[in-house]
Amino acid sequence: MSQESVGVGQRAKSLVQQAKRSAGVGDPPLATEAGGRAEGMREALRAFGEGDIDRFLEAFAEDVQWSGPKGENFPGAGEHEGRDAVRKAFVEDAKRSYASFGFSPERYLESPAENIVVAFGRFVGEPTQGTRQLDEPGVQMWEFDGDKVVFVGIYADSAGFPGVVTEEDEAEREEKDEEKDDDEKKDESSGESRDSGDSGDKGDSSDSNGDGKSSRDDDSGERESS
Repeated sequence: MSQESVGVGQRAKSLVQQAKRSAGVGDPPLATEAGGRAEGMREALRAFGEGDIDRFLEAFAEDVQWSGPKGENFPGAGEHEGRDAVRKAFVEDAKRSYASFGFSPERYLESPAENIVVAFGRFVGEPTQGTRQLDEPGVQMWEFDGDKVVFVGIYADSAGFPGVVTEEDEAEREEKDEEKDDDEKKDESSGESRDSGDSGDKGDSSDSNGDGKSSRDDDSGERESS
């Protein structure tokens, strides 16, 4: 990452508050319509939102530097190096934690001299746990080298995110689901056994003496003959 992008990264942090103030009340100032590299950024973000992860990752250089918000709530939080690391940290976290997840860009700020594109927008998603929908303002800064992204800086308030479902959380959830399925199958099996037993009892309840008459008929006949 160049020294220039470090400076832009520091400035981008202040844009988070600007995005929060601007969200819902107009476009962030100084932002331009998508074009050039900004258009490439938009296409990559769109691919991620549509679930085309390979096309999303193709926008990045093999040794891309990733810097996500600090804290445990944001998918891919912290620092990561390399395309595979981004897949494991950001993509896999998002897949476990959300039924749908993406960044919806609203406006762009492009600095061709610094090979920088900054996108203002919102992170939106449907968490797999809880009922609160994700809708948080954020800023993304991508640095390009040619047509590949070499640095991604994401700035957002991670406290506004519902939290990441870890691999351990997912394994525990799957285990509980399996136990629940087993219990339901046992209940169904027990219910079928009870139904079968009740049916058998009804079949044996006819108190026959072997000649087609019930014992009640015999008793009645004896009383009449006496």
